[in-house]
Amino acid sequence: MTTTNHSKVKRAVQFSVLSAKEITEPLKAKWSHMQAANPALYSPYFNLDYTLEVAKLRGDVRIIVAYQCGEVAAFLPVQGKQFARPVGAPMTDYHGMICHPDSNVDIKDMLGTADIGAYHFSGLIHSNAVPHTRSEKIAATDISIGAEAWRAARGKSYRNMIKGNNRRMRKAEAEIGPVRTEFDVRDEEAFLTALRWKKEKFAATGKYNVLGTEWTETLLRNLYARRAPDLRCELHVLYIGDTMAAADLGLTDGKTFHSWIVGYDEQFHAYSPGSQLLEQLIDSSKTLGYDRLDLGSGIEGYKKHYAGIDISAQSGMIAASGPAATLSKVYDAAERFGESVPLGGLGKLPGKFRRRYSQIAACDPTASGRALAMLSAIKNAGKS
Repeated sequence: MTTTNHSKVKRAVQFSVLSAKEITEPLKAKWSHMQAANPALYSPYFNLDYTLEVAKLRGDVRIIVAYQCGEVAAFLPVQGKQFARPVGAPMTDYHGMICHPDSNVDIKDMLGTADIGAYHFSGLIHSNAVPHTRSEKIAATDISIGAEAWRAARGKSYRNMIKGNNRRMRKAEAEIGPVRTEFDVRDEEAFLTALRWKKEKFAATGKYNVLGTEWTETLLRNLYARRAPDLRCELHVLYIGDTMAAADLGLTDGKTFHSWIVGYDEQFHAYSPGSQLLEQLIDSSKTLGYDRLDLGSGIEGYKKHYAGIDISAQSGMIAASGPAATLSKVYDAAERFGESVPLGGLGKLPGKFRRRYSQIAACDPTASGRALAMLSAIKNAGKS
């Protein structure tokens, strides 16, 4: 454990850097209290047990704790050393400080006390302004009022989408067989099928296969096997006839369901099985105990119909200090230059390669593995 005092902060702040094993029961209780008191931290990714599950699989997980006036003021779980990332990256869709809504703890100070030079993130939920970031709305919606009332509040474009979905469902039933949904499926073959579909999608689009590393798939397996009420993975499956057509493996704390690994059988593409499954989830939300459905950041395409909670996620980096910070600033400047100058597809390459390398570095700790993955990324640069 290391401790640092930052006396220049308005209120005296001290920091400790702990391993997951050093998180005591009082600290666990404080974490849970802060998460519950901060509406922005509703996602199950902020549950302490998620961090602890990742720490079982990686040896580089640290938890930075901030204290003000002797009281715990914030937690920040990270992985990595000089170039750090959110705990569980790139699997973790949302990340950030566990703190009260009115916290004035500076995330950059927290990073500096752990000797972190640069911190790269893709879904930061944070109340304080952070420079060098891009912001996206989150596609999450409150369904606690029930499916019927929720749908009644939707707009014309949503109703038109539903008409199309219903038409495609009738077509599927006429051409193949009954459409049905099974919830919280506990079946190894269905689980493996959902993962296979996701891997095939990565290959088809040229994106980096984040499930190709042992620890990432093991994390999903462990959370799927976990039956604790406050954190687990649940698998929901749509069948057309006797064939598995779509699957959604999501992370849940019992109240929020976060769609995580979503896929479908390409032969059923014309019937929109993924959308059919999502609507079935809404219909059964009360039975399943869900008050909120979360589809992640970004509200493009169909996701715009499911955006109702006013929270945004930030992507970018925080340059703290040292060589890692300098190098990160260079990459960030190159990416911003590419975005601002009309270079067509070439202008997007710095950002693509930075994001790709960030994923690779988070997944694969070996230099050889990273090199091979980046060569593949360069070959497939035009696909994504």
